[in-house]
Amino acid sequence: MKTLAIRLLGVLALGLGGLGSSHAAYNATPDFWECANRVGGTFVHGRIPSGCDVATFGPDSFVRGNYGGTVFNDAAYNTANGSDPISVAERKRYMQEMYPVIRDASQRYLNARKPGVQERELQAFQRGVFALLRQESFWSHYRDAQTATGQPFLLKMIRGDNGHGHGMMQVDDRYHFLPLQEGKGWNMMQNFSYAIDIYYDAWQKAPASCLGGAISGDDEYWRSRARSAWSAYNGGPTRVCRWQNTADANVAKDNGYRDNYDLRRWLTDVADLNKPASIDVACLMDNGAQCPQPVGAPLGPNRLMKLGNSACVLVGETLECVDTVGDASCLGGRSSFDERVIATIYAVQVTGRMRVDHNRHQICRAFVPGLQSLGSAITTLAPLALRSSIDGMVLGQAPAGTYQVLDFAVSGVAAKQRFYRIRATLNGVLTDGWIDAGAAATHASLATAAAPSGAGALPYPGDWVSVVPNLNMRATPGGALLVTIPAGRVVQIKELFGTASANNLYYRIEYTHSDGVTREGWIFGGNLYPSSTLANWVLPAAAPSAQKHAHCPNGTRYDIHSRQCMSASSVYGPFTAAAVQACLDSGAGAVCTANRATVVDGVALTLPIWSKAVAAQAVGNGDCPRGAARSSAHRFHCVENVSRDGVLQTDVYGPFSSAMVSACLASQGNAGFCRSNRWPATVFLAQQP
Repeated sequence: MKTLAIRLLGVLALGLGGLGSSHAAYNATPDFWECANRVGGTFVHGRIPSGCDVATFGPDSFVRGNYGGTVFNDAAYNTANGSDPISVAERKRYMQEMYPVIRDASQRYLNARKPGVQERELQAFQRGVFALLRQESFWSHYRDAQTATGQPFLLKMIRGDNGHGHGMMQVDDRYHFLPLQEGKGWNMMQNFSYAIDIYYDAWQKAPASCLGGAISGDDEYWRSRARSAWSAYNGGPTRVCRWQNTADANVAKDNGYRDNYDLRRWLTDVADLNKPASIDVACLMDNGAQCPQPVGAPLGPNRLMKLGNSACVLVGETLECVDTVGDASCLGGRSSFDERVIATIYAVQVTGRMRVDHNRHQICRAFVPGLQSLGSAITTLAPLALRSSIDGMVLGQAPAGTYQVLDFAVSGVAAKQRFYRIRATLNGVLTDGWIDAGAAATHASLATAAAPSGAGALPYPGDWVSVVPNLNMRATPGGALLVTIPAGRVVQIKELFGTASANNLYYRIEYTHSDGVTREGWIFGGNLYPSSTLANWVLPAAAPSAQKHAHCPNGTRYDIHSRQCMSASSVYGPFTAAAVQACLDSGAGAVCTANRATVVDGVALTLPIWSKAVAAQAVGNGDCPRGAARSSAHRFHCVENVSRDGVLQTDVYGPFSSAMVSACLASQGNAGFCRSNRWPATVFLAQQP
């Protein structure tokens, strides 16, 4: 990528009606000069390599307050697969924000430089500018990115050409050292206003000899003007006709600009060409860092607030959020608020404040009793209307039966109305749609938890799948790399875990690597929105063995939603200490602590056995049983810290597969707990290489 490496011929002072001048000497700045916390990237709209902290040159708070949606969000982008729907959605969101900004900025610039300009020239000039941005930086400027997994997301400005090119216009610090220190790099509209003068100067001065005999005013004439302007922008004013020389060393770059101009490649990511700009283009072009920051609603408790795409509440001094406003009702367990009113706030108002971003799959389950989790099974107790969306048109009646939950939604803090996306057969055709599964007071009469029936659209625990590409197996969802699983290898699904509003899926599996070691960990399984990418990651496969993903007493099954073994009427422990206490507090009596005889794998054991009603209340509906929490140190299993005889101990809860149970029995002298759903952490960790 060649950056702007020529002297600025004139900087337009918009609003003052005149031209200034800038004469910059060459500075031998090192590669990646003043580049803090550098990150990489990919050559797609919004996130080219590389990026460096904005804060080195200007305040993050100014960018957050004034540039809003024009920041590319790596947290909403799958860095492992930039072509999957979630990545495409963020790219398109970004470009839909950027397009009206550049459209309005280029129009304002040309109208100021050339009052009364004809519409045909304006359109050609804008098209040339759009192609310039695509050629120079893939329209990239601001980006939220992290230097490594688990690190915070920091605001970056893109840097090209070994770090010398600053911002979307690629202003070179070796030739424009002082202007960059004055804000012509980090401040996006100042970056544009400063550099576009070079392009405009060449646009105006392109001699007839450069235009290839094109007739003034026709399409080829404007195309040639644009190509000449870019050749000068990229190579210097003496290279204005460079694009005509097919033997020039830069012919590939000139042809690249030509292709961008001809094919308008930016349009693939822009749906609405007439959308208004979401930033104050005029002020940011004219006044730069002197522009006022937007004033949002005051922060305060007991109110629902919108921050970007997120919904947030203030809990003490901490901002707690979910990633979309559609899940705002699930914040009802964190704060009281009037859900009919949502106040807009800006990032500058919460700079430095602690923020917690909740996973919708965890916070909604914890808040809504009986809400079924993604990938689990439900039985509907009556025919229910199947709609195209939660409040969309009725597609037909889904018969009473067993279905897999493909997504969920919650409406109303008090009502806790829950909706499930399912796949039902309507007139002989499998159809995806949404059913209303009732509110807090009615849901039990409409849909209940069920055992899986047949194959699901998502893998059920116990299903076997074949990995499609080589897949990284990680200690936690998206966490530390353990090993890479070769394409085509068949593995058993033990658990499904969802994240974010795109329903990114991770599967817990076991895998015996080429080193002969069996490991437990997580693989990425794709996402469901904006469209499903599941088939890109794993495909259903025949079972190669009778291995179980979990072991349960005779006549029961392991329920991945409740994390317990259950029969038609009962739930089998061991239960957490917190669940036992909740059982006692409910008045259930001796059943809470009693052990009863049962059989697992032909071996007699004693376990607590509760009715489903008692268990539902005591165990709770969280992602983990009451009193337990996910632990990164234990392969993301649910763990509980308990004190026994004055000694603090950690227990790990299943599922534990056939391979794990066999290893536990061998190492623990056939101990009975190996066949239960709760192990001492020391025993569990001893099996994790």
